[in-house]
Amino acid sequence: MIIFLTQHTLKIDTDNLTVRAYAVADILNKNPQTKFDDSVLVLPLSTQSKAVENIKNGARFTRSLTQTSMTVTIPNYQDAVLKNYIQITRERSSDSAVNGIIIAFTTIIYLIWIYQLYTSAKKLHQFETDTIAKIKNIRRSPLTQSYLISENDDKVTTALNHLGESIQHKAESSTPAKKNLYEFIELFEFPIFIYDLKGTIRRSNASFKNEFADTKNLDIFSPYSDVLQFLVNKMLKPGQQEQTFYFEQLNAYYTMNVRPIQSLDHRLMVTMIDVTTYKATTIAHNDFIANVSHDLKTPLTAIAGFADILVNDLDKLSTSDAKVFAKHIVKETKRLSTLVADTLEMTRQPLHLKKTKLNLSTQIDEVLTNFEFAIKDKQLTLTKQYDAKLYFKSNEKHLYAILKNLIENAINYTPAGGKIFISASKIDKIVTFTISDNGPGLTALETSRIFERFYRADHTRDSEGTGLGLAIVKKNLAELGGHIDVVSVLDKGTTFTVTF
Repeated sequence: MIIFLTQHTLKIDTDNLTVRAYAVADILNKNPQTKFDDSVLVLPLSTQSKAVENIKNGARFTRSLTQTSMTVTIPNYQDAVLKNYIQITRERSSDSAVNGIIIAFTTIIYLIWIYQLYTSAKKLHQFETDTIAKIKNIRRSPLTQSYLISENDDKVTTALNHLGESIQHKAESSTPAKKNLYEFIELFEFPIFIYDLKGTIRRSNASFKNEFADTKNLDIFSPYSDVLQFLVNKMLKPGQQEQTFYFEQLNAYYTMNVRPIQSLDHRLMVTMIDVTTYKATTIAHNDFIANVSHDLKTPLTAIAGFADILVNDLDKLSTSDAKVFAKHIVKETKRLSTLVADTLEMTRQPLHLKKTKLNLSTQIDEVLTNFEFAIKDKQLTLTKQYDAKLYFKSNEKHLYAILKNLIENAINYTPAGGKIFISASKIDKIVTFTISDNGPGLTALETSRIFERFYRADHTRDSEGTGLGLAIVKKNLAELGGHIDVVSVLDKGTTFTVTF
């Protein structure tokens, strides 16, 4: 409120002083000989000051403040010609009285709030003390409840009394059910344990003891904070719930089902079903879908790009150019069909990866052709150094994916006008492919993690891609028996070296 009032006062003072400045300017334009007091200064055009400089840069007027005064400077035009500058200084309006009232009012409200808070806390403390005393009475003599109730007792005391009255009945009726249940859980070959609302494990079967430990405390799950939090939440709000957790030390996934035991109050039974195989299958399936989607992106983009040119710019293209674009569409369509066919083949889990004799140089050139527009769009300088014939045995789809992802990675993360260098060689039957860029580079931590699925360095978060490219590169190289190294210098660039 004080800040708002201060700003409001400053605005009023500024508006008033500005109006007065323009009035002085009008008077001087009509009668240049008019004299004013020391608060009014007429500044010539040659004046060098910050206020005049700001006006020259386009400001309508300038204002400067001190603790006690305000100065406003305006340009003085006569017949649309800048004649001079008018500068007026006056004392600032004082709002200390209003501020003092606000501070005093706020202080009173704060003191009232503190008093109410203190009173509520005192009442709450007394209520807690009385309730704890009543609970201790129940603990000392749960079967004698008459001393708890009087005509002035509150609802909590009455509820505690009813609780005490039910204790004897539950104690007498639960023993056989408890014994039967404890014997029953031993029949199962998956972990089961029963715990109470204090966090004590009252019983566990042999499978649980083999997988974890023969313990009476939930602290056995302390290495798994999410599991422990899940079990504690059920202590606070008992009810049936199921959730799956990963146990890193066991390298296993368990689905934990918690349900209250109706025949035993304040007991919760937890069954743990090992779903590691199912989770592994699900993860592999999701990774497979993600990898296939990533590989489908490039041919679809190429087809869409060439088709868009043919549709929208056909009248501007020569017949030979149109045929070239059409050939690219046919080529990428075939590649897409091959990828779909290969994907279906992969789902059948082939025993061996088929390899044929390939020319690495030709494969590199084909990939670069698909990224020709991206390279031109970013005005990148591409330098190539490899022989026309570098034959070796490999899988065409896997090799294409490796080259495509590495080249696309370099294009995406090289700044506009940057440089990319590609080289390839074959020495003693060892084929080497190298691609370097002068992009932002990577830190040591980023370098160690870039081959993880979906991991992307912080400064590349907004770049195109799904974060699967380099993971696909590493996966394909592992299946081909190849290897990849990366050397990166922050703010200098990155070099990937692939060997087969």
